[in-house]
Amino acid sequence: MDSLAPKEEHLTKGKGEHLIKEMTTWTPSPVDRHSAPLVLIVLINWNSFEETQAAVESVLRMDYPRFRVLIIDNGSKDHSVSQLREITGDRVELTESPENTGYTGGCNLGIERALSMGAQYIWLLNNDAIVERDVLSSLVATAERDVRIGLVTPRIATLNGERITFAGGVISIKNSLYNETSDPVIAAEWAAQYPEAGLVIGTAMLVRAELVRRIGTLDTSFFAYFEDIDYSARSAAAGFRNVVDSNSIVRHLEKNRNTKPLEIKPHYWYYMARNESRFWRKHLGLAKSLKLTWDSCNGFLRHFNCLGSRPESRDAILVGLWDGWRNRSGQYNPNRRMPAIPSALVRFYSRRGALQPASSLASENPAGGAEESLLEEERDSIKA
Repeated sequence: MDSLAPKEEHLTKGKGEHLIKEMTTWTPSPVDRHSAPLVLIVLINWNSFEETQAAVESVLRMDYPRFRVLIIDNGSKDHSVSQLREITGDRVELTESPENTGYTGGCNLGIERALSMGAQYIWLLNNDAIVERDVLSSLVATAERDVRIGLVTPRIATLNGERITFAGGVISIKNSLYNETSDPVIAAEWAAQYPEAGLVIGTAMLVRAELVRRIGTLDTSFFAYFEDIDYSARSAAAGFRNVVDSNSIVRHLEKNRNTKPLEIKPHYWYYMARNESRFWRKHLGLAKSLKLTWDSCNGFLRHFNCLGSRPESRDAILVGLWDGWRNRSGQYNPNRRMPAIPSALVRFYSRRGALQPASSLASENPAGGAEESLLEEERDSIKA
């Protein structure tokens, strides 16, 4: 893994902006309405009607000729359902789940609907994403080039489109390898070096229906987060390829735990701290995953030490690490805590100098400083 991570330091914001401008000049070939594969676009809503509405509006402006939209309301407690009913129509339908089944459970409802209606592809799209007019045409064209392509993702950028946040990645169970990058040049190098170990994230993941028939739906034990990493690994293990379409881009609300940790909500910290170790245990077994689990723990304790003003997020990390070790699944409960004795031991261990950021992250200076130091430390300590 050491040959992968350090190269990310070469990324510059200017390079990302240049590539985004470059991509917007590309136009996919026209697709015949009658021969175009049917795509079901699945969006999960949970107490966030405004975001979902904006995403749907951008989707309906796309030029792809043959798609339908399915919104899954995942047990919202606000007025989302009544508002969502008002935006349904010829191409948009709504499924109302009486309870929150997690991102995985919600997506699986959509996947099952897609199979029942004969869709050839399912596009799992985050409801806080905004799409460009030609993105789905480009994604489907990429997938249609090779029947072995199981998953396709566009590049992901910030909502304002100024910077790429995901350009590609690699996931290899055989080599105990996991990493992702925002640098398109590095992503291309990894794709050439590991053509059968591509990583696709779930922000805007196009799924071939045949892949679902081969490997099943998303693993609901993850509930949310890391289910996309798991699905990429399962896809590759089944002989499919996971690719990034470098000609398309989706803009998405950024959740950057390295540069803006104080803006991240506690549930994110819980699921990520829990599910990374659960992922490795699932694919490698307890004994072989211990080193990776330990490295992951150290990485999250670095974040723990940057969250001094966010006790709820610190508690979420601790209970996430605890539940990951116990291989516990299910929904985050903000009232749960790591037991007292393990918590005291972990807090004491977290004081080690190697787990401290270079300086306080309280100012969250986007120009660098402590954030960059934290990112470099994380690259050196996890995903290896």
